[in-house]
Amino acid sequence: MPTPTSGQGPWESLAALLDPKAPLTSRLRGLRLYAGFLLLLQGGALLLLAWLLPRAAHPFLWALALAGGVWLFAQAEAASRTEESLAPLLAVGLGAALFFFLGVMGLLLWPWGFLLLLLGALGFAHSWRRSERILLGRNKA
Repeated sequence: MPTPTSGQGPWESLAALLDPKAPLTSRLRGLRLYAGFLLLLQGGALLLLAWLLPRAAHPFLWALALAGGVWLFAQAEAASRTEESLAPLLAVGLGAALFFFLGVMGLLLWPWGFLLLLLGALGFAHSWRRSERILLGRNKA
C-alpha cells in the first residue's frame, strides 16, 4: 500500500492529470480514477432512479433521447479534438454525461430503453478510450 509521501496515492494521480509535465503513468492512472469515479457515481444514481422514475413510453421521448445523445457525443468528440491540456478530462466528463442522460431516458422508456443505457455505456467507453489516446499522444482520428 502506498504511503502518503510516496506520491502514488489517488490524490497525487489526480493532481498529475492536471500537470502536462507529470509522468505519463501517473496521468493515465489519474484519468482512470476520474473516469471510474464518474461511472460509479452515475451508475449508483441510475440504480436509485430505477426505483423512482415512472415509465413513460412516449414517441417524442425517443426523439429527445436520440437528439440529446447525438449532441452530447458530438460535444465529447469536439472536446477531444482540442489542443487544451484539459481535453481528456472534458471528453471523459461529457462521455459520463452521455451515459447518465441516456441511462435516465432508458429508465423512462423501459424495457426497450435498456438499449439506450447500453448505447450510453458504449459512448462513455469510447470517450474514455479516446481520452487515453489523447494522453498517449495518439489522437489522430
